[in-house]
Order: sequence, then structure tokens, then C-alpha cells
Amino acid sequence: MHRQPLTDQLPYQFHPPRMNPLYVRAARPYRRHLLRSEHKVFEYDIAGTEHLSPLLDRGDGLLIAPNHSDRADGLVLLDLADRLGRPFCAMAAYQIFAGNGGLRHWLFSRLGIFPVDREGTARAAFKAGVEVLSAGKYPLLVFPEGEVYHLADRLTPLRDGAAALAVAAARKRAEAGKTAWIVPVGLKYRFLDGFDPQPALSSLMDELENRFTWWHHRERSLVERIYRYAEGMLALKELEYYGAARPGPLPERIAALRSHILDAIEDRHAGTRRSDPVPVRVKELRRACLDALADPATTPEQADSLCRDLNDLFVVVQLFSYPGDYARTAPTVEQLAEILMKFEEDVLGVEYATPRGPRRAVLRIGPPIDVGEHLRSAAKPRLAVPMLTAELEQRIQALLDAIGPGRPIGDFTAESAEKSAERRDILN
Repeated sequence: MHRQPLTDQLPYQFHPPRMNPLYVRAARPYRRHLLRSEHKVFEYDIAGTEHLSPLLDRGDGLLIAPNHSDRADGLVLLDLADRLGRPFCAMAAYQIFAGNGGLRHWLFSRLGIFPVDREGTARAAFKAGVEVLSAGKYPLLVFPEGEVYHLADRLTPLRDGAAALAVAAARKRAEAGKTAWIVPVGLKYRFLDGFDPQPALSSLMDELENRFTWWHHRERSLVERIYRYAEGMLALKELEYYGAARPGPLPERIAALRSHILDAIEDRHAGTRRSDPVPVRVKELRRACLDALADPATTPEQADSLCRDLNDLFVVVQLFSYPGDYARTAPTVEQLAEILMKFEEDVLGVEYATPRGPRRAVLRIGPPIDVGEHLRSAAKPRLAVPMLTAELEQRIQALLDAIGPGRPIGDFTAESAEKSAERRDILN
């Protein structure tokens, strides 16, 4: 996973969206080039636009809420906007705005993209998001998971920010007799028919085993090699934090180490242990650590300890992204590719892993959720946000389930091997 820089390394600066459709059209060829060259997305399979298209001209607030399992997701959704003929504004982690002497801030703002500090209060970004939804001119794209975990078949707990944005906008739109909608989207990727990524994935597994100075056990299945490697990675972390490797099933050991690290940091910074989902606990602890680092009274020794805590919180997020049983039952080529992309980033230090073959983006757009109706039916207004978040989570997972699993391991023929070779020639 990608490690986010600290705020003193990359201070947060808010720039509001200044959507300019001319810039959106001008950037389209470059965005599509990035999708093909860096993310290997060459084809699309889109269904459900009939749920979205009728809402575009009603003047209601429209929040697009997809799952977030891949670095290509943002570009794919912006390409969907091109196909619908209506640009999307989008909230994005502020770290992607860094570099190019401020050019990215200037350009992204005109593309309707604005930064959010996920560890901060995000008041400016929240206000801007509500304004976009209240204006009703452009849909707003928000990824409720908040992080890329490379788990396309399994949605992780949603943060409540997307629902809170929609609720705030629905209240404002009610004054004009309008409402706000949340549109759930399920998004997965499939390797193109006729292309077999398994040789490339096996070669990557060789490279990973080399890093551990392990002999290549190519006589074993790729699934066996991956889980054996995961056991080795976890044993090293257990040695670091416990002093010795632990026995037991992989999912239980991962959960135990995650709790061991989180509980210790919460004891130091909060004095109490929370029952919230792991991403929420990590977010609150990161904020506490960053606030303490920014305090002029913090000593160098305390700063070192805080930096260690931030590193440990990153380890927790890494552990959270490995459930320990993903691809255990009926594994698919796409699931193994996701795991190996994480290994490549976490072990080999690759900042952003590149997919090992040409892919198809599969999007399923679900029926919209009327936020105003939820506000009216909620027993208490404050309950609308958690209710909406829970419903959105169920709907996105249902869309992912409807897309179905990817290609089974070993499901490859001599004919498709010939096509795969042809595709490699074309891509190279």
C-alpha cells in the first residue's frame, strides 16, 4: 500500500473546485492514455446507466459512490462521466495534488477535483462538497471506503463522510423543493479474454521469493506460493512486535497482531479502546499523532515516538488490507493479481504497482438512494447518516456480487494462449 506523507512533509492546502468543461475535454485524451499505459484498462463493460442518466438534468444533488479497489478507479469514473456527457466533480486525497510547482492544484481545480485531508477536520472540503451537491449542476464523485485495499470482491467498511455530505446537501435542496441522491456503483476489473496473466504473476512471485532468499517452488500452485509467502511476511512482523512467530490460522493471527498494535497506541494516546472499524480507529489515532507532532512543545524524543506510532499505524492498515482468507475459496486470477500487487508495493517498495496485463473495467450502476426520503423517515435526523451508510454498503456489495467472480485459476486453453501472445505483441 502507498504510505501517505506526514503533514510537515506535505502541508495541506485547500483549493476549491472551479469546474471548466473546456479543460475537462482537453484533458480527456491524456486521461485515456494514462488508463491504457499505466493502468492497462482497454475495454469497458457498463450497465445501469438508466438509473443515472434521468437524474442529471433534475437539478438535484447527485453523489456518485463507488467501491475503491484499484488506482485506476478515479480515471475510470471520469471516463464514465465523459460517456454520460456530464463532467463529475471529485474529492481526492490531497497528496495527489503535490508536485509540479502548484500546476496540479491549478489544473485539478479546473477539472472539478478538490483535495480533502482525511486526517484533518476537512471542513473546507466538506463545505465545497455540499456546495457542489446543492448547486445540482455537476455530480460529485466520492469514494466512501477512503483507501485502496485491492479487495474488489469484498467491500471494506464505509466511512460516513459520503452520507454526511449527501444529508447536508439534501437539507439545503429541500428549501427549493429538491433532494439529493446517492448512486451506488460496483467496479471490478477483468483481464481481457484471450490474455493469460499467470506467467507474469508467477514471475513476480519468483521476484518476491528472491527477496526472502527463498528457492522458487514452481511445482506448487500460485495460490500455495502466495499463502506460504504471506505466512512468512506475517511471521517477520510477529517477530518484530511479539518477539516470536505465533501459531494458528492466518486470519486469526492477522487480526490479533492488528489489535495488539492498535490497542497499545490507543492506550498511549486516547486512554480508551474503541470498538469502531479499523480505518476509523487509525484515522483518529493518526490525527492525534499529527496534532502532537505539530505542537511546538513536543520534544525530539517525543517526536521520535510519535513517528514510530505513525509507522505502526501504517502497519495496521497493511494488515487490514490482508484478510487472510481472500482467494482461499474458489480463487480467481484477478484476486491473485490483487494480492501480488500489494506484495509488490509492501515488500518490493514499488510505489504504485502496474497490472500484469490488459484489463476490462466492469461497472454496475445501481438504483439511486433518495437522501431526502431517508431524512423524512429517520426517527431522529442524526440517525440518517449511519442508516444511509449501512444501506449504501449493502447496495455496493450487492452490485459487486452481481458482477460475479473473475476467471478461475488455470482456466486457460491453447487457443487463448495463442491470442495472449498476439496481445503481448500488440501491447509491446
